[in-house]
Amino acid sequence: MKLHLAVLLSAVVLSGGSSYAQQTTQEKPKAKAYMVADAHLDTQWNWDVQTTIKEHVWNTISQNLFLLKKYPNYVFNFEGGVKYAWMKEYYPDLYEEMKEFIKNGRWHISGSSWDATDALIPSTESFIRNIMLGQQYYRKEFGVESTDIFLPDCFGFGWTLPTIASHCGLIGFSSQKLDWRMHPFYGNSKHPFTIGLWKGIDGFTIMLAHGYDYGKRWNDEDLSQNKELENLAQHTLLNTVYRYYDTGDIGGSPTLASVRSVEKGLQGNGPVEIISATSDQLFKDYLPYKNHPELPVFSGELLMDVHGTGCYTSEAAMKLYNRQNELLGDAAERAAVAAEWLNQAAYPGSTLNEAWKRFIFHQFHDDLTGTSIPRAYEFSWNDELISLKQFSGVLTSSVDNLSRTLDTRVSGIPVVLYNALGFEVSDIAEVELALPKAPNGVTVYDANGKKVASQLTGYENGKAHILIDATVPPTGYAVYDVRTSGNSKTQFSANTI
Repeated sequence: MKLHLAVLLSAVVLSGGSSYAQQTTQEKPKAKAYMVADAHLDTQWNWDVQTTIKEHVWNTISQNLFLLKKYPNYVFNFEGGVKYAWMKEYYPDLYEEMKEFIKNGRWHISGSSWDATDALIPSTESFIRNIMLGQQYYRKEFGVESTDIFLPDCFGFGWTLPTIASHCGLIGFSSQKLDWRMHPFYGNSKHPFTIGLWKGIDGFTIMLAHGYDYGKRWNDEDLSQNKELENLAQHTLLNTVYRYYDTGDIGGSPTLASVRSVEKGLQGNGPVEIISATSDQLFKDYLPYKNHPELPVFSGELLMDVHGTGCYTSEAAMKLYNRQNELLGDAAERAAVAAEWLNQAAYPGSTLNEAWKRFIFHQFHDDLTGTSIPRAYEFSWNDELISLKQFSGVLTSSVDNLSRTLDTRVSGIPVVLYNALGFEVSDIAEVELALPKAPNGVTVYDANGKKVASQLTGYENGKAHILIDATVPPTGYAVYDVRTSGNSKTQFSANTI
């Protein structure tokens, strides 16, 4: 019995030892590094848009075409539809070369939008328009669509961002800006995580990746052996790092040494698996997200604490013009759609698109926010004012055409009021009427013949200025009857109350 027991114990010990030896000799899983080459280009900042086109756009397209031809595994990512439009206009030969690399997937369209927008000031309508205008351009010019929000440099990200992105069919978002926070927000960390899911305000979700410093460079080394990449990958349970390189703000391209480092890493056999990646490859590798419960989830906004926050109260004129364009552009489009529905005018789609494109690229994070040099705002204000004039023209002509279908048979002068909002509005309307002489007074009636409160506030240069207590239906029109009485000998001024 003792002999049998000894043999049994020996077998158990030997078995356990064999199992342990097997575990210790098993190969450690490699860390994975998605290397995302980018040349983030500030449309305006310490330079104006003319310098951007003349120098930075040229450097970006010419240098990256050189790298793409020289290094077969190099993949380049670039954002901003307006910058591609400038490439087409100013460097058409290089633009045609670039299109071939886009076709084979090595020059990647990132970011989805007409330009890399600030993520806090623009309205939701503007944010969606920005994406729509960018995607329209990419489909028309390259036959592709982008799938991500790509904002390496910005001053904070609102909770609406993942919701807007998801509803626009996008799957991911990346930035490196959270490293610029001065203080930790989550325990000892400035990040909720470096790779995971970001849930929007309505519950819709996209993937989030932190890209680290976009100016990172390497000196001709085998990145599969790189300890920093290996350590960064361990910041997440996924053992993965999403890593920008190698230039920021001025466009251009990564250095030759950095590109060679990625090439060597692809061929290397170190503890890090190197992937020369498009900006959305990580996101695509985890689709569908519901199959990856290991991905952490964050729900909330991602704002800065110190860096850049002062810009949200600077350059007030720029912010005023932007908001006026957002409101006027929406009002003009609603009126134009109604005029077309009633067969009163053709829809001015090209004019509206042109006006939106002209001012919306100034929502770039160093432009609208107010962090650019004074010279830059000479161009910004000019574009904002041109768009305001275009939207005003569309709004005026559309309302004028549509008013011809209304019953304007009144005893006095018919005045048509338009409400572009989606709800009924009761407010004081300011009306300007061309009259040969200053009236002694005015009386105003609504469409039901009911007298409403009104006031003649002035008469100047052949125009009477009148206030009317009006109510107008949602996205609708109302006709008011303005009746004048006698001729006044009093000379009104425009600010009479």
